[in-house]
Amino acid sequence: MPELESMLAALRGASAVTRMTHVQAVSLGGPGALDLLDLLTSSRLFAREGQMLQTLLLDDEARIFADAFVCADEDTWVLLAEGPTPAELLAALDRVQRTCAPAAQISVTDLLAQHELWSIDGPFSWEVASALLGPEVLGAPYLSFLRSGAVTCFRAGKTGEYGYLLLVPRSVAAATWAELWRVGQPLGLVEANLAALDQCALENWHFTYRALGDRGRAELTPAEMQLRWRIDPKKNFVGAEAVHRRIAAGCRERVTCFVAGRSVAPGQSVHLDDRVVGWVLQAGWSPVRGDWVGWAMIEAALACPGIRRFHVAAAEGPVPIETRSPPLIDNRSLFVDPRKHRYATRAETEFPPLVRR
Repeated sequence: MPELESMLAALRGASAVTRMTHVQAVSLGGPGALDLLDLLTSSRLFAREGQMLQTLLLDDEARIFADAFVCADEDTWVLLAEGPTPAELLAALDRVQRTCAPAAQISVTDLLAQHELWSIDGPFSWEVASALLGPEVLGAPYLSFLRSGAVTCFRAGKTGEYGYLLLVPRSVAAATWAELWRVGQPLGLVEANLAALDQCALENWHFTYRALGDRGRAELTPAEMQLRWRIDPKKNFVGAEAVHRRIAAGCRERVTCFVAGRSVAPGQSVHLDDRVVGWVLQAGWSPVRGDWVGWAMIEAALACPGIRRFHVAAAEGPVPIETRSPPLIDNRSLFVDPRKHRYATRAETEFPPLVRR
């Protein structure tokens, strides 16, 4: 726990780098690449060159197969996907092409065969990224990407803080990693892990594939996960019919954010008085807040913030919870301005507290 706490402190107060081995990265080229991506992804593909789009890949039953970014490159499209293994993602691409666009000319390249993917996150991660790659990084808006030498830098992230994904060729990875630490250590850089990133995402209402858990992957669609903003109601894609059918029928339950004073765990039931009204989807201890935060699937009519009558049936006895409107952290990055702030002089600025009770 102390190690995780130090990672979270860096993500909320300085910067941290994480090896993103759980993310797949493929490049799609050829005249049929756009049509294939359009069939795979749930959002309307309106990204211009150099832009990124958050979307989903679903299965035929509208269950979430991947949480993805689609990136419009010069002559190709880059797909960054969390959820499937490399083999599962490539198999899905091949299956859709064979069944829906067999004549399309498409080339698919697994970028991670020759690259590594890292993430730099935190309120001063922009200072680390610009020291490593150059000042042009500072002008990159959210959901855009650029190249600095051999490295592709994607302006993204799910921590609620500034975030940059770096796609680094393996031929220069060792040298780039060493340089990253040379410029980053004076700026408070630490190495984080996936658990730390997921805790930040949990606090900030950023969807991650792992938040679903086994039960969620088997049962839930974007409708219950409040991800309908990633669904284009007018386009045809894998899972479209099923997800539109689920939306039309009305969701029986909906994901809701909560806080708790004691430990709760995924799968435990949520009660209103003596009635079961839901179940815990994901939960984790927040050292920054000093309590437990989580997401629960709660009956749609009751899935509202500000309710204090719920409790979770934990092994040690009932745990009162309170539903809240996310995000649960007043992120430092909302107040850090690269034009006037620096990590070295951060103590000279009085930032608002990270937690507003």
